[in-house]
Amino acid sequence: MTIKTTLLAALRQYRGDNLERARMAFRGLSPEKMDEQYGESGMTRREILEGYERHAAEVDSARMFVEKLPETP
Repeated sequence: MTIKTTLLAALRQYRGDNLERARMAFRGLSPEKMDEQYGESGMTRREILEGYERHAAEVDSARMFVEKLPETP
C-alpha cells in the first residue's frame, strides 16, 4: 500500500457518513422544523446539517489534493 493510498483511505474514513445520515433523517422537514433545536445538541437541524456539509467539503478538498500527489512507495 502506498502513502497516497493510505491517505485516501484515511480521508474516506474521516469523512464518514454523517452528512448522508443527517440528510436522510431531516428530509422532507419544513423550514420551521429545520430551525428547531434537535434533541439535546443545543443546535438546530439546519446547523447540524450545515456543519456536516462543511466537514464533507473540507475533507473532499483534501482528498482532491491528495489525488494529485505522485505515487510513492
